[in-house]
Amino acid sequence: RRRRECLVCGKRFTTYETVETNPMVVTNVENMREPFKIEKLTESIKYATYCVDATLSNEEIAMHIESRLLKLQQQEIKTSDIVSVALEVLMEVSSIACLVYYTQHTNCATFDDVRRFINK
Repeated sequence: RRRRECLVCGKRFTTYETVETNPMVVTNVENMREPFKIEKLTESIKYATYCVDATLSNEEIAMHIESRLLKLQQQEIKTSDIVSVALEVLMEVSSIACLVYYTQHTNCATFDDVRRFINK
């Protein structure tokens, strides 16, 4: 954050600077590539935490996931890697939210699949 002054009119204003990073590219199951969008991740987190009293907001959870993904230092990341990291973070927040996210983002077809995930 930096306080500045207009050289023409003298009015003071604040500017905000962010570190520019190289954008991550997400590769899905069909090998389609698209830029990583934290908004998309936040929406799926919102669905998973809908009925859960989480200590963090959906945006904070998404930012934790994004920071862990950035620590991997990979320009191209698979959706399965995003799901794995999201499950780790959500398990720290709420086991119910983690389970909802798991059923939403994996090929969980039966109750036995859910049971195997819970027993991990």
